[in-house]
Amino acid sequence: MLITFKSTASAPVQMFGHVALQLLELMGRQPKAPGAFYAEDVAAALAQLQQGLESQSTEQIAASADLQGDNPAAIPLRNRALPLIQLMQAAVREQKGVSWE
Repeated sequence: MLITFKSTASAPVQMFGHVALQLLELMGRQPKAPGAFYAEDVAAALAQLQQGLESQSTEQIAASADLQGDNPAAIPLRNRALPLIQLMQAAVREQKGVSWE
């Protein structure tokens, strides 16, 4: 399953469903699609996402030392979230909403 995040402030961002649902949980939303943030809620959701990713990255540092090779699970969630963070930053700048389906 793929989930596409959209905003009129930026190009759409597609993610694998399990990654997108984890990011939605970090933003304080129910992990389901479809959904949306009003323009006035995007900045708070972005801040919550960044705080959640920061706390997760400190927990994953120890775990990543044990991972070897080309394991897809070795890609930190923070790296996978970068396109969504950029979309949300553009939405904040232009005061636009963000939706996903």
